[in-house]
Amino acid sequence: MKNGFIKVAAVTPALRVADCSYNANEIISITNELTEKGTSLIVFPELSLTGYSCGDLFLTRTLPNKALSALKKVLDETSKSEAVIIVGLPYLFGGKLYNCAAVCQSGSVLALVPKTTVAD
Repeated sequence: MKNGFIKVAAVTPALRVADCSYNANEIISITNELTEKGTSLIVFPELSLTGYSCGDLFLTRTLPNKALSALKKVLDETSKSEAVIIVGLPYLFGGKLYNCAAVCQSGSVLALVPKTTVAD
């Protein structure tokens, strides 16, 4: 923090649809680069661990499970960073699939925030 301000980054990495491992590596690489520059909050896009246009793959258990594994990899590889990292993933809970933002810091998930639709 400098003069009461923090450095924030909104990032749009090159992603591969349904390639959670590749996407996790991109997120890790960018996170490491930005934290070295003093960034305190890094926000990645919705469904950044899977890519957005996975269609029917979201209806399988395979893709959400791979996304969880990729999230664990991101947590492990960024555990020494104090930056808050927000990544998107599909998350199965109670038999339902949610489009969530995982709010992470120092190797832990601080919160999973499901997407909500707000009607005008």
